[in-house]
Amino acid sequence: MHIASRLAATLGLLVLACDDGAGACPDQARAGSLVAEHEPAAHEAGEADEGDECEAEETEFGPPSEAVCPEGSTLTWESFGQEFMTTYCTECHSSTLMGDARQGAPLYHDFDMLQGVLPVLDHIDWKAAAGPGATNELMPPPGNPTPTLAEREQLGEWLACELAGM
Repeated sequence: MHIASRLAATLGLLVLACDDGAGACPDQARAGSLVAEHEPAAHEAGEADEGDECEAEETEFGPPSEAVCPEGSTLTWESFGQEFMTTYCTECHSSTLMGDARQGAPLYHDFDMLQGVLPVLDHIDWKAAAGPGATNELMPPPGNPTPTLAEREQLGEWLACELAGM
């Protein structure tokens, strides 16, 4: 994986880079933990025309799921992420879609390849993942296939594992 992709994916997330002077990190701030450092700016969500199916993309972010990557997790892009994204996300979030075909999905939020997911792990977590801190159900938008709670929990775990592997 390219170093730039790894760096981009870690921006906006709090990972083991904390040092409060005492050398300790907060309990939830550890490698593979999805904890927000800041609230997303409005411009991070892109723009959508009124009435678009994916309009919720521009208006809301949920709290961090605080999902973690458990030791021994077997979730990977190949075993989980790719099928999840194809089933629930790529109708709007695909690198092959342009303009109105994206139904309001922000540019560069393309989930048909792992390289498109990594830079926006936090956005996916805030929109669709579940963990001990939150169950986010802002995506997919109403009227589209919806993941189960178990799938959302797996999404949170998988995202945390991708983060931990960077």
